[in-house]
Amino acid sequence: MKRKTIVLASLLLVAFALASIAQSVELTPIAGYTFRSTVHITNGEARINDGFTYGGALTIAPSQYNAIEISYYRYETNATAYSTHTGGFNTVSKDVAVNYMMIGGQRLFPLNDKVMSFTGFNIGAGWLGSKDGSFNTITKFSMGFDAGVKIRISEKIGVRLQTNFMFPITSAGGSFFWGSGGSGVGLTGYVPIWSFGFNGGLIFKIK
Repeated sequence: MKRKTIVLASLLLVAFALASIAQSVELTPIAGYTFRSTVHITNGEARINDGFTYGGALTIAPSQYNAIEISYYRYETNATAYSTHTGGFNTVSKDVAVNYMMIGGQRLFPLNDKVMSFTGFNIGAGWLGSKDGSFNTITKFSMGFDAGVKIRISEKIGVRLQTNFMFPITSAGGSFFWGSGGSGVGLTGYVPIWSFGFNGGLIFKIK
C-alpha cells in the first residue's frame, strides 16, 4: 500500500506540473468490460475471468497532436487455477481484483472539429489481489496500449470510446502461489496474464 501511495503521489505531482503548461486538460470517468485471460502454468492452467471494468483518465495535451495521460483501471472477477505439479490434482478458485495504474503518451489525429482518433502507449504498475486477503497482493511493472475515438458534444463535454490491451511483465523464474487450508496452485516462470477490453467514458474538459 505504501508503494502504491508513493506512485500515485508522484503521478499527481507530474500531472499538476504538466497541466500548468498544457493547451487542454480532460478528465474522463471510464467504464467497460475486460475479457477472460487464460495462461498455461506448471502442469496446468490458470484463468483470470472477465468482468466489469471501471476507472478514469486524466489527459493533458501540450499540443494539438500529442498528449500525456495518467490512467487507472480496475476490475473485480474470479480467478481459477489447477495443477498436478505436486503429484495430485489441485484446484483453486478465488475472488480477485485486477488493477492498473499507468502513465503514457498519446498521439492525436483530429479528423474534423468534432471527432478525433487516438493511439497510446502506457507504462506503470499492475497488481492482482484477493478480495478476502487470502494471498499477498502481487505487483508487477506493466505496459499497455490503447486506441479509440473522441467525439465532442459541446465545448466542455465529449464521449470517448476505446479498446485497451494491458499486461504485467513477469520475469523468468518469478512465481506466485495462492491457496487455503494447505492446498494451492503455484505459478512459475513467465506468466503472460493480459487484460483486453472495450471501454467508454464521458469527457469533461477542464481547461
